[in-house]
Amino acid sequence: IPRSREVGQSFLSSVPTTLKALWAAVAVVLDHQPDLVLMNGPGTCIPIAAAAWLFRLLGVCGGKVVYVESIARVYRLSLSGKILYHARLAHTFFVQWEELLQRYPRATYAGRLM
Repeated sequence: IPRSREVGQSFLSSVPTTLKALWAAVAVVLDHQPDLVLMNGPGTCIPIAAAAWLFRLLGVCGGKVVYVESIARVYRLSLSGKILYHARLAHTFFVQWEELLQRYPRATYAGRLM
């Protein structure tokens, strides 16, 4: 799956690259039809999560999305984390610091996972 956005790339110019990544993610999710999508990663995970969420909504496949925010994120979510959390694309959203759980109550805290 191609990157949705390069570091420092403007949000406006990232629209076509994100659409390209989403198209590739749709193909991967349809081909593999995963039961679980576990992610902790960069912006590349957003198109996969969106494709898995869409196909679950349509009843094509039932893959759940689980996101683990980086252990480096103590007080604020990463951009990927913010998108997944606020768009509710992840069925389970783990944070690795209690400080984040206080700010994002729908998250799950289970200690250090990675």
